[in-house]
Amino acid sequence: MKPSLNRKYIRKAHRWLGLVAGIQLLIWTASGLYFAVMPIDDIRGSYLLKDASSYQLGHLKLISPSDLLKTHPQLESVRVDKIILTQRHHRAIYNFSRDGISTSFDAETGEKLGLINKAEAQKILQSRTNRSIVSLELIQTVTAGDEYRNGELPAWRARIDGSEDAALYLGAQSGKLRAVRTNNWRIYDFLWGLHIMDYESRDDFNHLLLQAFALLGVITILSGMLLFITSTQWFVVKFASPQKGPKR
Repeated sequence: MKPSLNRKYIRKAHRWLGLVAGIQLLIWTASGLYFAVMPIDDIRGSYLLKDASSYQLGHLKLISPSDLLKTHPQLESVRVDKIILTQRHHRAIYNFSRDGISTSFDAETGEKLGLINKAEAQKILQSRTNRSIVSLELIQTVTAGDEYRNGELPAWRARIDGSEDAALYLGAQSGKLRAVRTNNWRIYDFLWGLHIMDYESRDDFNHLLLQAFALLGVITILSGMLLFITSTQWFVVKFASPQKGPKR
């Protein structure tokens, strides 16, 4: 096959590969540019928050985790990821958590604590922001791809005023602020889903579609490089020009 014919097939393959892969390559570049340009604090909504109030433990008489197990022997057979001594609106608590599920106990009395009620959630959330809370609701479940996916449930969702359409999520068991969601974050999340090509849950970046398009992008680039090389004057002169035979 002649070199010129080789270039013809390479050019045609590159053109069709570019057409198929070009849109996704553009999405990868544009979304990556957004990730690089947008300040991370604007994405996280950190500017909407105040620091959590400090807590003095000196005057407290805390029970030990071992004494807590004696009070609640059923805990001995429960597997947990971590036990944290923390506060729940100026109340010292032990928080047991595993797989996003939390159980809390009063760190002084050992009493098992129920979910935070609406009034308490309002106080905690209002103490963390200068914005007014517009609405407050308890959410029990979320769907795949929800803006509060993989967070502690149940949780209180507070909508606060402002152009950001911001939502604060408070763990109803732990009393901890778990997430801040703004329009900037939602744009980020949408672009992230396009970037990793997981259009539903926007969490999985190790799937076949992404791998296939990444490979296609590599092949497209390599075919373009090959086309460039085969089109250079040096290549044409050395390999594509007809070779003259020796003079007789």
